[in-house]
Amino acid sequence: MLRNPAGRCFVGHTEHLDQFALTADTEVSKWTGQPGPWPIVWRHDKLSRKAALKFEVSLKRDKNTPRFYTRTGLTPPEVELPGTPPSEGNA
Repeated sequence: MLRNPAGRCFVGHTEHLDQFALTADTEVSKWTGQPGPWPIVWRHDKLSRKAALKFEVSLKRDKNTPRFYTRTGLTPPEVELPGTPPSEGNA
């Protein structure tokens, strides 16, 4: 899984993750549609291709839900809602 500074996640599977991640911020790869950088923030190495595809689909189904963050151990991005004062770190 890749994640940009804005907190957007890209979920996918590949046999060549390091090579895939290198192309994430280039014009060779347009799949993100969002600015990077896109570092690797989570991976699972012990799955067959069939199991990896099934796991990818289930993660995408859970994306942006509490279950997604529980399963991956990632923290949800901080989102400022309209009409709320900015946090001290962003002032």
